[in-house]
Amino acid sequence: MKRLAAFLIFLGVAGGFTSAQTIDQQPLAPPGEEDVQAEEEAEDERSSRFIRAPFRTYRDGFGPFLPKAIEGEETAEQPGTRLRQLDKMTGVIQTVDVPSGTEVTLDRLRVRVESCRTRDEEGASGAISLLKIWDARDVDQEPVFSGWMFAESPALSALDHPRYDVWVMSCIAASGGTPSANE
Repeated sequence: MKRLAAFLIFLGVAGGFTSAQTIDQQPLAPPGEEDVQAEEEAEDERSSRFIRAPFRTYRDGFGPFLPKAIEGEETAEQPGTRLRQLDKMTGVIQTVDVPSGTEVTLDRLRVRVESCRTRDEEGASGAISLLKIWDARDVDQEPVFSGWMFAESPALSALDHPRYDVWVMSCIAASGGTPSANE
């Protein structure tokens, strides 16, 4: 009985294939002049938007040219930096103003502010600060952080410490401290 059912199912499937093959197939008409002209116009539009850059090589003939140097943005030197520290264990947050060229101790971290710069004279935007940070428990070690920190994007160059986070809030302006919009 099972064989008969399987055979009938096979005939039904096979019959479906044979009936599908009997469908009349007609070729598509060749494209008219209007279709060819529309395709050429579309190709011209694409080629005007996407122009390939010429391949250039070094003078010795191998590889691409080196990129041109990007001009730096003009910045104004400020007298100090406003830093914020988070102790991840206790959740305590400290905000401290540090003059440039001085060093402070925040819990177990020693922080030295080398320089603070902003895009404008008032110190209201684009604060970047050059910092060196050491773990105060080990006097003879290398800094755990040394480099520029950016107030507008603190994750770009961040301190990697298991207990503390330190980030730049703003520069202290010469007029007495106008914080940036990040505060």
